[in-house]
Amino acid sequence: MKNRCIAIVLALIMTLSLCACGAQGESKKNEIEETIAGMSTEQKLAQMMVVAFRSDSHNTKTATEVSPAYEEILKKYDFGGVIMFGGNIENAEQTVTMIRDCQTAAMASEKGIPLLVCLDQEGGLVNRVSFGVTGSGSMALAATGDTKLTEECANMLGQEIAALGFNMDFAPVSDVNNNPNNPVIGIRAFSDDPEIVSQHVQAFLKGLNKNNISASLKHFPGHGNVGEDSHTGLPSSELTLDELKSCELVPFQAGIDAGAEMIMTAHIQYPNIETETYKSKKDKKTVNLPATLSHTIITGLLRETMGYDGIVITDAMDMDAIAEHFDPIDAAAMSINAGVDILLCPVNIYQDDETDTLPQMDAYMQKLVERVESGEIKEEELNDSVARILKLKYNKGIMSDTLKDSAEDQIARVKEVVGSEKHLTRDWEITQKSMTLLKNSADTLPLDGNSGKRTVVLATNEYRLPTVEYALDRLEKEGLLDKSLVTTINYDGLEFDADILKNALKDADQLIVLSQSANRNDLVNRAIWRVHQNDGGKAVLLSLNLPYDAATYKDADAILCAYHPYGSAHDADGNGPFNMNLAVALCTAFGQSVPQGKLPVNIPNVDIAEDGTATFLDEVLYERGFGLKKWK
Repeated sequence: MKNRCIAIVLALIMTLSLCACGAQGESKKNEIEETIAGMSTEQKLAQMMVVAFRSDSHNTKTATEVSPAYEEILKKYDFGGVIMFGGNIENAEQTVTMIRDCQTAAMASEKGIPLLVCLDQEGGLVNRVSFGVTGSGSMALAATGDTKLTEECANMLGQEIAALGFNMDFAPVSDVNNNPNNPVIGIRAFSDDPEIVSQHVQAFLKGLNKNNISASLKHFPGHGNVGEDSHTGLPSSELTLDELKSCELVPFQAGIDAGAEMIMTAHIQYPNIETETYKSKKDKKTVNLPATLSHTIITGLLRETMGYDGIVITDAMDMDAIAEHFDPIDAAAMSINAGVDILLCPVNIYQDDETDTLPQMDAYMQKLVERVESGEIKEEELNDSVARILKLKYNKGIMSDTLKDSAEDQIARVKEVVGSEKHLTRDWEITQKSMTLLKNSADTLPLDGNSGKRTVVLATNEYRLPTVEYALDRLEKEGLLDKSLVTTINYDGLEFDADILKNALKDADQLIVLSQSANRNDLVNRAIWRVHQNDGGKAVLLSLNLPYDAATYKDADAILCAYHPYGSAHDADGNGPFNMNLAVALCTAFGQSVPQGKLPVNIPNVDIAEDGTATFLDEVLYERGFGLKKWK
């Protein structure tokens, strides 16, 4: 009898709880509907925009504070959000202040709706906040073979950007990098295998969500199999719908199934899927509507076929793929009618003594309102989009919790979290696990740093030199290297017969070449050959970008892949900035740790032309999943 009473009470509690949740959900729905009913067309359109305070006409200056003019435009329009780029972000306190000022201005507008505050913090190659953890990057994380590490990295990134005041991250990249010639995705993708990408996309989402950060899968329906960059051109893909379904769409479906709240479109033509055309304003040639403007792809494929009902945001509308070919108002109207909810960077908002683009926003808005009033853009499209945006803001607590803490408390929290010793140490350890050893002839690695052997390090350019110095200093502190026996040379633009290089190589026992291109550099090839002329001389290739250069320099005695050539980070002592993956790779080469990574992509063999240009062949040289796990 006692157990039965307990069961009845528990059932009653559950019923009441469900009723309360249902009532709250219904109340929220009613509140959203009432808000939309009280909005003007202009306010709805503004809510469908994420704007940037970006740069002057020369792209040399960027806004780092909310000026009175920016404050006024945020009050005037009820923008859905703002995006901050690297130039907007100088340090922690400045970032917190700028975000809070944006939110304060937005909440002082007529509707007072807080902003989505967005950035591209993918980790690795693309980071806007460089003074905290930057992560080793998507392909490096996939090389660990451990989705828990991807989740952990995303969790750290999420903690730090949430502390600064961001609530939306345009990540993870969900593209499948199955075209070695892809100029813009590359190591930003996890893999060339859709199943591997799917697993890590879901893990990344989970890590961000732990910090109440909304994620955005990008770039739908896939940017990994094109040979052109949509920042500078309008790519086209000949893939059919069936081909997309078998590969490119797989990670996006996995992300949708995992609860993705936003998806970013790709400015790519798919003529086998979207046949509607437009006459380019650039050259009057006919182009197919890219995915961003395609009702067939956004509504037909993404919403109806794949069952997605979250927010769809465009990639930046000021990218050349759109800006060079389409009238901006036509592009906005077509994207909204296609089923897009948010226009990203529709107008570059910037003002200084020489540049003032603020009036362009007024003209843009006026013309869009006219398109709605004429019936070209349906009011129902606006209502549906604003409802999705407000729903997300309610669900994430943006409507109620924004600026709940004082600026002082928030900045204190930032100092505890952003770039913390715990995060930086863990970032280094995760990056260590990504290092992938493809070749180690005659036990070349680990290199001996304390036996009197002379080492030459060839760096790709001057920007790599601080990282090399940091790694060498760290190795010396740890007793793994006598730094006095190391010569570092920047080989960018250097001739092979230069005295500095000839003198260094003639006495070198060990050569470390940093490489980040599949095209062959003749100097590197000759340097490897020259060191091999020395008694017992060995050459190590550190692949810093896509690992395809492993097929270019086959004469190297050892090949270690790091998956990231740029970026900055700092260690717990404040040393830096440096490139995490390069620093870890150098330290790994001298035995600080043992490589554990596995290739996330197939490495094709290459044919090298006389000018060094690499052409990828169908033959696979190193298979996905390969990686030596022991030095010997």
